[in-house]
Amino acid sequence: MDKEEILTEIISSQSLPDHEAVGVMWASLTKTVDMTKGEGDHKLNRLRPGSLVEKFSDVEMRRLLKNVSVDSLAFFDPPLETILTDPEGTPDEDSTMRAIGKLRSSRDSDPKDALMNLVRVLERIYTHEFKDRSISYVTEILSLTRKVLYLFCILAVSKLP
Repeated sequence: MDKEEILTEIISSQSLPDHEAVGVMWASLTKTVDMTKGEGDHKLNRLRPGSLVEKFSDVEMRRLLKNVSVDSLAFFDPPLETILTDPEGTPDEDSTMRAIGKLRSSRDSDPKDALMNLVRVLERIYTHEFKDRSISYVTEILSLTRKVLYLFCILAVSKLP
């Protein structure tokens, strides 16, 4: 898959419902990350965006991290760490709380670390199966995630050769 195909996939996801668009954009982000990795860097079932994030300038990272949708996720009410669970369905409060805490605290001082923690939060949202999408906070989480993933994906694809 090349840059143009990924970009087309991202843009076409805008006509989908939030939960489907999140899935498409997560897959697009994964493909983009895979295109920036060396042969030995591939890890199964986990997004490892370090090689891609290295291509972002501090200004680009800070701009993404200051987006209102990122703020809304970082300070979501009820807190995301009380909503999200691990793949087995057990609460994942500690690791989600750490990722959100680092995202909140390091946006200005260490944007790379903050962005990596944002990816961890987005991954937890993506892997969490929201069984009842009619709950208002679920709808809001998916809408915010969609917006953040769109911005992240567009920036990521812009770094591909």
